[in-house]
Amino acid sequence: MSTARLTSQDCRSADRLNVADRLTRFAQQMPEAVAVVCPGRGDVAGKNSYATCTFAELEQDATALARGLVELGITPGTRLVLLVRPGIEFVKLVFALLRCGATTVLIDPGMGRRHLVDCLASTDPEGFVAISPAQAVRTLLRTRFPNSTTNVTVGRRWFWGGKTLKQLLQLGQHSRQTLPVTRPADPAAIIFTSGSTGPPKGVLYSHQMFDTQVAEISEHYDIQPGGADLSCFPLFGLFNSAMGVTTVFPDIDFSRPATANPTKLLAAAHDWQVTQAFASPAVWRKLSAFCQSTGEMIPTLRKVFSCGAPVPAEVLRRTLACVSAGAQMHTPYGATESLPVASIAAREVFDETATLTDRGAGVCVGKKFATIDWRVISITDDPIAMIDDCNPMPVGEIGELIVRGPQVSPEYMRLSSTDHNPIAKIVDENTHWHRMGDVGYFDDHGRFWYCGRKAHRVKTASGIMYTIPCESIFNTHSAVARSALVGIGKRGQQTPVIIVEPIQKSQASSQTLSDEVLQLAAKHERTQEIRHVLFHPSLPVDVRHNAKINREELTTWATQQPLAPSP
Repeated sequence: MSTARLTSQDCRSADRLNVADRLTRFAQQMPEAVAVVCPGRGDVAGKNSYATCTFAELEQDATALARGLVELGITPGTRLVLLVRPGIEFVKLVFALLRCGATTVLIDPGMGRRHLVDCLASTDPEGFVAISPAQAVRTLLRTRFPNSTTNVTVGRRWFWGGKTLKQLLQLGQHSRQTLPVTRPADPAAIIFTSGSTGPPKGVLYSHQMFDTQVAEISEHYDIQPGGADLSCFPLFGLFNSAMGVTTVFPDIDFSRPATANPTKLLAAAHDWQVTQAFASPAVWRKLSAFCQSTGEMIPTLRKVFSCGAPVPAEVLRRTLACVSAGAQMHTPYGATESLPVASIAAREVFDETATLTDRGAGVCVGKKFATIDWRVISITDDPIAMIDDCNPMPVGEIGELIVRGPQVSPEYMRLSSTDHNPIAKIVDENTHWHRMGDVGYFDDHGRFWYCGRKAHRVKTASGIMYTIPCESIFNTHSAVARSALVGIGKRGQQTPVIIVEPIQKSQASSQTLSDEVLQLAAKHERTQEIRHVLFHPSLPVDVRHNAKINREELTTWATQQPLAPSP
């Protein structure tokens, strides 16, 4: 039977909408095709070992698990924490939770135990579907989770009760429960932001958001069923199953992608002849450098995606040099609250935008997706109640980006003591705009140029300085690995400081490099006010993508360092 990409209309019946219905279609069309691959336990006869699951098996088990959850009393809207390592069980459970109408609480365990427990407790979950260590922690901290009465253990269950995953599956296989109907606006998940620019926030996802994300990604990038994706970001792996694409989970620590072993990535890519891959810039930086030094290639790879932070043109070029001739590399732009928003292809970066970026123009993230509306408005740190209160900025002038569309979250969860909605959402009749917290401008071609986070702008006595345009200028220096602009002192009177992470193999002395960095600053209008340089051995980055520089931490660090007198 031939397979075809599914549209949102294909998966909608009257008012019903659930992205898991896309999996059902592909399970019918290509039942024996492999849906999910993950590392197995040990090698066999010198070959890498893998565990696999077909689309038919994924569909059958996800449905049975959903029925089992209904048997346990799970009803639409029930908040269940999912803490399971990326792999076959993870994918089955996500689709099961979607099917039974539960609101899945997803969180990055790499944010640290204190943040993790605080975030989970703020959602007041009614149960945990989790591995044994997570269930043990929940049990020890039971007073933080007083309503978590429905618990399923993935792995060995000890003293905390509840069902095991195997028991839940068996329960569902013998169940005749009718699964609930989910509608577009129904809650589907609470997904926490990485917390790279403040406390992690719980983003409410509707079924409409998930389905729109899959439809837009599939159509915009022409992703066809039957391909195989090297999935270094678990959420994108879920989209694959809804697009008829095999998800290949490599052997990496998903909470620390920058530590990925290139040899293991290449092994999975070769063994499964991957046609596309999704990873953070940190992964592509490391993998492409390894391939450049060893001559390794991934000749089957035709579509490459990098998301989470701006990607230097050098990394784009290096990555494309080690994949299929004629392969395309794309950088989607968005946020946990709104994804995807825009996209740009590597070829456009090489031909048009990279040179301008090096001169301080910011980073071009491309044109918007079809379902997105966007505007650039004047910058303010205050709440904006209504869209009529916004002041639109003309083309070429920097402001704050706001977006709306079916893939944009309507709100943050309101269960915590802090309500983030007033500062992040703008009412427009029956819809809401989301304030991205990013600053930049539109060009004459309708593209958005990213100039950094609003919270990171430096306000000096003579004006405002934006991080990305300034840092891009310094990053062109051959001895600079990365740089970060921070402001020291009171807002409005801040002293701009550029913090440099030198390339380790550089032979330049600190004084020489400092002099050259300041000479570079003097050549550009955007950076002429910078008089101070600090050196840091390794700039701190975010947990999720290992790519976003933690400027809050660096600001605190910089205030404790002696600054040389201005030249």
